[in-house]
Amino acid sequence: MKKIILLSIILFAIGSFSPANACDSCNFFEYSLLQNKSYFGLFYRFRDFKDYKSFSNSTSSTIQNYPAQLSTRLLPWGNDMVMHEPEGNNLFVQKTKQDFETYQTIEARGNFTLDNKWNFTFLLPYEFNKVYYEKYLDLPKPVRDTTLFVQGWGDLTVAGEYIHLIYNPKSRHTIRPGLALTLPTGQALVKSNTETQDYFDPIIQPGKGSFSFTPRVNYQWFLKNHGVNVGLSYQWSTEGEQEYEFGNSFNSYALYFHQFTVREKLLIVPSAGFYYEQSNKDLYQKELQDLTGGSVGFAQLGLDLNLTQTTFSIITQLPVVQNLNGNQILNQNRFSVGIIRSFKL
Repeated sequence: MKKIILLSIILFAIGSFSPANACDSCNFFEYSLLQNKSYFGLFYRFRDFKDYKSFSNSTSSTIQNYPAQLSTRLLPWGNDMVMHEPEGNNLFVQKTKQDFETYQTIEARGNFTLDNKWNFTFLLPYEFNKVYYEKYLDLPKPVRDTTLFVQGWGDLTVAGEYIHLIYNPKSRHTIRPGLALTLPTGQALVKSNTETQDYFDPIIQPGKGSFSFTPRVNYQWFLKNHGVNVGLSYQWSTEGEQEYEFGNSFNSYALYFHQFTVREKLLIVPSAGFYYEQSNKDLYQKELQDLTGGSVGFAQLGLDLNLTQTTFSIITQLPVVQNLNGNQILNQNRFSVGIIRSFKL
């Protein structure tokens, strides 16, 4: 079998969405070779969020007269005017159609396969996070629109897998159980550019400032020039910076792929399938945060172009169902491109 790339799965790190939540509940970004080979890669990922299930009819004068000491729980007039988490910031957001959030990641990845039995991976991301609110209130200041922008190194993830191969005359089965560990190496205490130089909320920080443990298993069935990939993973996170703990998350995917040989050395591998993620609520100072957690399912299309040892990959995802806790900002499109170079140890 030639050097063929079949799979680019986006498993984007961290929790579900709150009013200013930086991340989705995916817990591991998976990229696999058809055959077990080592490679280096560079990836760019984009996530987009906008719109809400409902909008507030409250006015700025209402919030100006409300006491400054409030919890992050819903205000009396509903869940469309909420305190900016974590608790104590005195920041409020009135949700509008113009609000949006974008998260961009540039990720370096290395993958090393030993004796066709063991696979080791590392991921190092750099994050660019932008959050825009049309009606943003910083008590006792008046209503104003604002853009929050944070960038910096994300957390390093290392992972190991055992590769179990089952051959028969017509097909091949590959089962890869493993464990990923995310280390608190990223920038989790980036400060805002306000007069007080407060820290940005932990949910939009590039790093989590905590350890995460992710047991997972991937399965592949391959017959001639097509096959199926299925994966499951579950992530536990410890308490991180600012006394914030992201909710545990579950992820799964199923993809069908087909390989086409265009020329002697050029292979085209389209794929299609479904990706699902679910997250528990986050904790701040040991208290559950109401507007975090939930579930979302994406339809996914992908295309890999492989020329000898170099592969270009593109993935797009579109939400088809989402059930988020409370009136959180909604998932929109996700997009990823990557280029890798495979090699033998």
